[in-house]
Amino acid sequence: MASFFDGELSKSLLVLAMASALAACGGESGGSDDDSDTAEEEHDHEGGRLLYSVGNASGISLYDQTNEEAPFTETAITTSEVGVDIVLASSGLTAAMIDSGTLYLIDSGLEHHDDEEESNEAEEAHNESPSKEAVTLEGTVTDLVATHEYISVVNGANSSVINPEDGSVVASFSDVAYPTLALSGGHYLIFEDIDSMTDITVVEDDQSPLDPSVSGSCTSGVQATAQTEHLTQVLCGNGTLLSFVAQEGETDTSFTLSQTENSGLENLVATASEYDVIAGWAADAPKLTLFKISEATVVSADVTSEVSSPAILDVAALTSDENDVLGVLGSDGRFFALTFHAEGTELEIDDNDKFQLESGQTWSSSDRVLADSEAFIAINTESQTLYFIDGHDEEDYHLHSSESGDENLAELTSAVLAHVQEEHGEEGHDEEGHDHD
Repeated sequence: MASFFDGELSKSLLVLAMASALAACGGESGGSDDDSDTAEEEHDHEGGRLLYSVGNASGISLYDQTNEEAPFTETAITTSEVGVDIVLASSGLTAAMIDSGTLYLIDSGLEHHDDEEESNEAEEAHNESPSKEAVTLEGTVTDLVATHEYISVVNGANSSVINPEDGSVVASFSDVAYPTLALSGGHYLIFEDIDSMTDITVVEDDQSPLDPSVSGSCTSGVQATAQTEHLTQVLCGNGTLLSFVAQEGETDTSFTLSQTENSGLENLVATASEYDVIAGWAADAPKLTLFKISEATVVSADVTSEVSSPAILDVAALTSDENDVLGVLGSDGRFFALTFHAEGTELEIDDNDKFQLESGQTWSSSDRVLADSEAFIAINTESQTLYFIDGHDEEDYHLHSSESGDENLAELTSAVLAHVQEEHGEEGHDEEGHDHD
């Protein structure tokens, strides 16, 4: 049997198609009333795999959008602990988890295969069952994040940056308190606990700091981090927001740091926008702020007024730079698909498709919204219902369908949506000297 890691990156990707075509949505979502054939057309709905853990049972469960007959699998991956935390790698096809102090990489089983010989069937999915593989590291693994194309962990007093496709250690750093983040130009961001503070420093791969040093600090630890290609943000436990900006020159990459006190934020969500946009949000305020780079500085826009719900439960961003859309789940069950515009010096919401997912439904902080490159899935834990939201054929984003799920969703603790990534557009996006304006 082939190894879990064999040829993971070398496989040419093919787009997954749903096992069956779903009926096209219309009506209140902006569909035409014309009695044309288009009203009856069906559209292909790409699917992914929802991998999730629950607090009342060991194992990782699966909802497979590509399997129409039996989409739910109660235990797709075995674990010894309940409620393990799952992190999705940037490829969308591989995830990672910590189980009893060991790091495991999870192959979602989704595969892209482009067979040019089948001209009449340009795309065909060849999916397998999800599987896991342990990564051997010194020390007990206690923390895990995704960082650009890597996975980073704290193992003992060290941090190891891992290639999620083959499990190899890309870089290792000593005496750190939080997983090391990979930065542009082969640099890293390390976190060290010194005198009751978390010092955060940009370093070379040998852990030597830049000259002059680019460093900040957090009190009350690190609350959240998020990264785009050139912008890395660290949210401290006391609400301070640190923004590290990478500027790629002809021969080297330089960094600047800006700091926002009392940001009022609780979470950070990176987008796939080519304009380096990160969304910060807080639940009960509620508060939603967009950040981007402009001429090596960070600009922000408060877009809270676009979310007309008492509180924000979760925020997700589409994973293709062809779709600059945030999905926001409100505490009253309203969903907001916010299309943002970040070109030049502008940073604003262009369009807001808002609608109720289901009337009379109770929503809580345990509910989630996840995204692939084109669509969203919202999870209601009280009713164990999945809501599928998309915006195909230039329609507004709308509720496409819903499905009653596994009763274990009532105890949801962690979830990722594994999916095939669209290739990001490269036009006008030079690696050297990228124009952030």
